[in-house]
This record gives sequence, C-alpha cells and structure tokens, in this order.
Amino acid sequence: MNKPRATSSSPRKTLLICVTVTLAAVLAGTWAVRRGRTAAPIPGTAGAAPMSASAILAAVPKPSGTSLTDKAIAKSLEKLNEDARSDKYWVNLGDALMQHVRETTDYAYYAHAERAYNQALIFNPRNADALTGLAWVNGGRHNFPESIRWANQAIALDPKNNAAFGILGDADVELGDYDAAYKHYQQMLDIRPDLSSYSRGAHLLFLTGDTRKGMWLMAKAIKAGGPFAENTAWCRAQLGLMLWNDGAVLPAQQVLADGLKTAPNNLHLLSAMGKIKTALRDYPAAIALYQKALAITPEHNALVALGDLYAVTGNKTEAEKQYAKVEELHQKSHAASDTSHNFPMAQFYADHDRNLVEAVRLAEARKNTKNVNEADILAWCYYKTNDLDRAKEAIGRALGRNTPDARILFHAGMIEAKRGDPIGAKKYLDHALSLNPNFSPIFAPVAAQTLSSLGTRSSVASRTGDAAQTGGAAPAAATGR
Repeated sequence: MNKPRATSSSPRKTLLICVTVTLAAVLAGTWAVRRGRTAAPIPGTAGAAPMSASAILAAVPKPSGTSLTDKAIAKSLEKLNEDARSDKYWVNLGDALMQHVRETTDYAYYAHAERAYNQALIFNPRNADALTGLAWVNGGRHNFPESIRWANQAIALDPKNNAAFGILGDADVELGDYDAAYKHYQQMLDIRPDLSSYSRGAHLLFLTGDTRKGMWLMAKAIKAGGPFAENTAWCRAQLGLMLWNDGAVLPAQQVLADGLKTAPNNLHLLSAMGKIKTALRDYPAAIALYQKALAITPEHNALVALGDLYAVTGNKTEAEKQYAKVEELHQKSHAASDTSHNFPMAQFYADHDRNLVEAVRLAEARKNTKNVNEADILAWCYYKTNDLDRAKEAIGRALGRNTPDARILFHAGMIEAKRGDPIGAKKYLDHALSLNPNFSPIFAPVAAQTLSSLGTRSSVASRTGDAAQTGGAAPAAATGR
C-alpha cells in the first residue's frame, strides 16, 4: 500500500523549506566537512580480507586515461604502494574506483572498491568513510539491506556523515519508501547542501510528481558543481531528461547542448541528447549520438535505444545486433558485479515481446515492490502475458505517486484497453501523449493508434500518428498486443 500523500507539513514541504535555510548557512560559511570525526568503534565491522594488500593493489586495473578519476586512482595506488597501512589512502582508492563505476558503468570495479574499503577497516575499524563506502558499493549492487546496515554503522560513528544519510535515502527510493527518503535526504541537506544532496532531493521531488520544484533543485545542483566534471554533467543530463519527460524538448536540447560543450564525451549527456534527437525525429543524429556513447562504454539503455532506432528506420539486422548485445551485457554485468537488479532486462523483454516468461520471473523477484518504476515494469510484464488482474493491481502502485512519466501512463492505458475499459484507456493514453507526445519512437505511435481505435483522435495523438508515418513504422513485435 502506498504511503499517504504529502500535506503542507509533509517531508516534501520540509525538504524545500530547509533547502533555503541550509543554503543560507553555506553562504555564511557555517558548515564543516564530514571527515575527521571519530567515535567508539563498532565491533565486528572489519572482518578478514580474502586477499593480501599487495594482491588487492595488483588486481586493480592501471588507469590509462588522463581524467581526474584516472589520476585519482593512480595517485591512490602510488600512495598505497608507499604506505599500505593507511586507512585514509584505502578509502581514497575505494572512492576513486566507485567514481569510475559512475563514469563507465563498469560494474567489475565494485569488487575492487569493496576490497579497498575492507582494507581500510582492517587498519581502522572506526573509519566511518570506509563504512560509507561499503554502503555505497552494496547500494550500487542493489543489495539494500546490506547498504542500509553499513550506512547506519557509519552514522553511529559519525552522526554528521551526510553521504551515509544520502545512501540511506537512495535505498529508500529504490525500495519505494519515499517518505523515508524525504527524511534522510533532508538530514543530508541539513548537514551539507551541495550537488549531491540537491540532486538527490531533485530526483525525489520529480519522481513523486513535483516537476517544477524538482527541476529547480536540479538547477541548484548544477550551479553548486562537484569535485568531478562527471557529477555536474550527470546533473545536466538529468535536468534535460526532466524537461524531456515534461514535453519541453527544445529547452531540454539547450540544457544538454550546453553540457556537451564542456563534456563532449560524457556518456550521460550523449545518451540524453540521443533521446532528444529521437523525439525531434532526427534519427541519423540520434543514432550517431548513441554510437558515440557506446564507443565509450557499453550501457543497457543506450544499446536498447540504438536497437529501437534501427528498428523504426527499417534496419532490422542492425537492430537485432544491438538487442543481442543487450543480452550479452546483462550476462556479463551479473557475472562481474553480483548485482540482482533485473528490472531493466525484464522491461527489455516485455517491450520487445521476447522471453516473456523470463520477463515475469525477473520482475516477480520483487512483485510486492512499492517502487513506482519497478511496479510499472511488473505491470507491463503481466500485461504482455495476459495476466490482466495482476497488471491492474501493479499499475495502480506505479500510478500512486503521480510520477510525470508518459511510459507509465501509456502502460496504464493499454492495460485498461485490454481489460475492456475504453474510458480508462482514453484517459491514460491521452494524458501520456499530452505530457510527452514523443516519449518513445515505438510506443508513442502505438498510443496514438490505440486512441484512434477507441474513437478518440486528439490533436496530440494526431500529430504523433502523422509523425509515425514519416519516421518509420513500429516493429510488429512492439505493437503493445
């Protein structure tokens, strides 16, 4: 069951009020950094490392680039080769390795970072930053009980550990406990309002239906900046996607173009701009952007998007090549990172009408999820296997937070249409196309065609359907049957 909606005294309102208060505190120079605090040690946190320090260092791939992250990894390795008993150097290495994961989505680095943080705890079990690092690793792997456990241990050592509160909020978001997420993000903001806390709050506000304030807070995150260019670029990509979700394609394009001027090879910006060019039906430009992003690193969403572009432009051979790479990446990522996050693959299967039994199996691993995106994917998998009662229940959870996502509304409309409720189907499909008429090169035309078959052809649906004729037909396997 969803939590009660926010009221005037809700965590959402508190979050926004306190952003202003804490920002004033920053300008007054009253906030201190989180490192350096100590407390009594927590027994049993260190454990035994499975590898020696020298073996751990030897296993870390030597950076070959010149980015700040590559330099940070190289510097940490150099320092540890001089003094392998420094818990601070081990934490620095772990942080740099986790930043590498952010920038490349190379999940094999989780294991390297985990070993570094564990080494830090061997030499200093009271190192709250190492505990926070382990929380970060486990959160990335979607092992949220462990992530929460490590974050709480870090906070017990350092009650002003803003990063640990942020990681708790991240776990809350992924588990669908959005009210708890507001609480933890507010605590993070109270300690240190910066890019990390602003962007988290922005994402949560947007996810729970407050589009305007979510965009406002993400803009504050961009202005605040971060220690790595990738962090700011990621925020620009998120703001661009927020605007795209809201149907503001040209403003989104401007935000992303500004970002690409300073970070022309950023994976997140390139993929987001690919989505914008797709919405504008500039398919050659979109394909080139996704190809450039994938040349940097293979990434699930970019591979799927590129395959779909090839499909809608009639190049089925290339489309299948990309889809095969999606499967290959899924297997490789699981082998490398031991992650249990299967929803993107379940969505891929459902969207492309393949391995539907497996799609349901993957999604049902968290069939009681309160996470709106997971509930949406679960509902879509049920719809594709004609389990309409379960689809109806799951999509109700997905709709419960008024998330401004046309894909969720499209799924709701298609479920209602198949259940024989034309009024409900028209409501959701028209809302989807009114919100973002170009939410998908494959499914936006399906939404328009379904509305037409139901006896409704709104001006938005008409434009979407007409554009579909010039942009290529949707693949038969993706007609939402």
